[in-house]
Amino acid sequence: MKLINNLNTTLMKNDAIQLAISKMSKKQLAEIFPPITRKNFVVRKSWLGRNQIISFVNNKNQKVTYNHDEVLEAMLPKLSIMPCWIKREYWSQSTNIPTTVRHLATIEDLEATEK
Repeated sequence: MKLINNLNTTLMKNDAIQLAISKMSKKQLAEIFPPITRKNFVVRKSWLGRNQIISFVNNKNQKVTYNHDEVLEAMLPKLSIMPCWIKREYWSQSTNIPTTVRHLATIEDLEATEK
């Protein structure tokens, strides 16, 4: 019974956090969730509502920058039926941003580095 109470308390805290985040302005969200750099493209259900700006370098040596919420909302119809999304509520791609949402990203070529 104690485990169930702890689980309910945790769920209520998560709901309260999500509610508080949903009421913040874009400026407040940017202060709490500054832009991040990752090694790959990723969308997570738990990040929805943060207005998070994410950057990564793809396999063509291009810097890809995207707004997580815009991209996730465009991808949700397809993601919602994928087993990996249903199970983990997370999806990533290591090589590039998916072509279906590439128009929502800023892509800039990086200078070739000499070896």
